[in-house]
Amino acid sequence: MKNNINIFPDNRGAFIPYDLKDWDQMNISINDKKYTFRGLHYQTDPPQTKLVKVIQGKVLDIIYDLNTKKVKSYVLDKNNDLFIAPNYAHGFLTLEDNTIFTYLVKGTYNPSSEHSIVWDTIPEVKESVENIVKDNEIIISDKDKIGK
Repeated sequence: MKNNINIFPDNRGAFIPYDLKDWDQMNISINDKKYTFRGLHYQTDPPQTKLVKVIQGKVLDIIYDLNTKKVKSYVLDKNNDLFIAPNYAHGFLTLEDNTIFTYLVKGTYNPSSEHSIVWDTIPEVKESVENIVKDNEIIISDKDKIGK
């Protein structure tokens, strides 16, 4: 669900303060190429809550409810952020070169309980991504190609 944040624009750009006291870590993902796909990731022990934001560029952000198996997707740019509850898998597809994406995370990273759902095994996600990418190549990690 989209989350409102305070943005203070002026003639130089904008200042966006985040209160970090409720978050365990901040991650930054630098994506050189358009059509880079990261996800769909989630963690079970402890489950993680995320607040994601595009710093530069644009993404198709995808959340997948692990309980209901429903998909929601949003096009995010630097004017939006998105809150992701712990019972959701999350991923994104960059829609521009040089996209910088950040996320605040509540729930300490635990590699032994991280999971990945292969994006094209969920029909709605596959259709959304393929409609955007068309004949272009998707850049994806080997880990995200096979899931876990």
